[in-house]
Amino acid sequence: MRNGIFIIIISLPGFAQTLEIQDVIKAIEQNSLELIENKAQFESLLAEGRSNLAWQYPFIEANGETTKTNGEHAGEWSAIVFVKPKFWWVNTLLRTSLDNKNKEYQSMHKLLRNISFIEIKRIYLTYIATKEKYKYHLKREANFLQLLNIARKRLVGGSVSRKDFTNFESAYTDSLLTTIAVRNELLELQKSLFIILGLDKKDFISQVEQNSQTLPQPTNILSTNDSNDSLAQAQSEEEAGYGLTTQQLTTDHLSQDPHSNPIINTDIRIANLHFAYIEPDIDLSAEKLQNSLYTEILDLQAKQHQSMSKYEARNHWDTLELGAGVKYSLSSYNPTLQVSIPLPVTRKQSYLKAKYMSLESGALAKQAITKKQIAIKVKAYIQELALQREYINIAERNTQVKRHLAELNRLGYESQQVTLFEYVTQENAFVDSQIALVNAQIKYIDLVALLEHTLGESFTKIN
Repeated sequence: MRNGIFIIIISLPGFAQTLEIQDVIKAIEQNSLELIENKAQFESLLAEGRSNLAWQYPFIEANGETTKTNGEHAGEWSAIVFVKPKFWWVNTLLRTSLDNKNKEYQSMHKLLRNISFIEIKRIYLTYIATKEKYKYHLKREANFLQLLNIARKRLVGGSVSRKDFTNFESAYTDSLLTTIAVRNELLELQKSLFIILGLDKKDFISQVEQNSQTLPQPTNILSTNDSNDSLAQAQSEEEAGYGLTTQQLTTDHLSQDPHSNPIINTDIRIANLHFAYIEPDIDLSAEKLQNSLYTEILDLQAKQHQSMSKYEARNHWDTLELGAGVKYSLSSYNPTLQVSIPLPVTRKQSYLKAKYMSLESGALAKQAITKKQIAIKVKAYIQELALQREYINIAERNTQVKRHLAELNRLGYESQQVTLFEYVTQENAFVDSQIALVNAQIKYIDLVALLEHTLGESFTKIN
């Protein structure tokens, strides 16, 4: 009995979207929760600051009474309008504080936007590399299936033990599981892209199609059929053509031009965003590291706390009240003035000043430590990137060697000097080297993202 076998492929019919980098930035602005929260917090603080700059509501104090003079009752009353003034030497500090808040918001907005772009760049490049890796895993799966079919025929012929055949079947099953795991990685990466870009009306990769070639069920050889049935099955499989040529037909989608593969064409593309090495002449001077967005934000926070400490030191007259009005008494109207002056004899304002001075000191300490940490991290990441690039170069040479060996084995197989088993094994070694190369590139992508995150800006230029 021959059963069908399912091969997982990626298909996204009707979805081929190319985004420019500016489209990505707009999507980040619209869909980043951190940017939305930062904007809301700034607008809230801005409104609060403007409220502090405004004068308190004026109020009216009125009272009246009756008096008895020369045996006659007469009425007396007064009405006074009070104001609580804001002094210019205090409001100047509040305006400075608002200006620092505005600058801090702009820097924080830029930092959050850069970090979001760095993350989406990392996810996108990893996604592209993982799609390539998925293609290699499909080829690897097909190679293991070839080895399993060879082992099946050898088992029937008696040249392979049942234990060895089971090992081949286990290896093929492992390759299936690995392929599915990589496909799940693609789904996770695409989900992250959809979330950041806000692509809520697009479809995920979810299609599983049946291969056009009907392949034998690998476990049939372990059934309780007698030897004659097994031999007949093997002969029928031989007649069906489970050799190299037929297997190649079942995996044609792996050997096509990558640009014609549906796994490549029916998906998200970001123009001018591709895998690239860090240039040796990149600006990582001490001045640049000392003036990153992280340290700039901490510097603005320190200035903000400094302004507030000065404000609290001068704000001794916040309860001062000035009043002017009229008083009616003895049938005459008389102007009246009233002043309510606070006596700053307690240490309330001193404690408030100390509060902001402590915050200023903490921000400056954090700034100094952050500068050191950035310098240490950048130096380490640069060295790691150099080593990883060397690793990739060696992996590329290894892939070229494996490709050459696979080609030699193919020629040897065509001239009947190498068995099909040896040829497929070497072909699988070549595919494994391709997978290892992609994994090395993904690690390089991650290291670049870590370096960019440490600097607070991407090496990809964005406006």
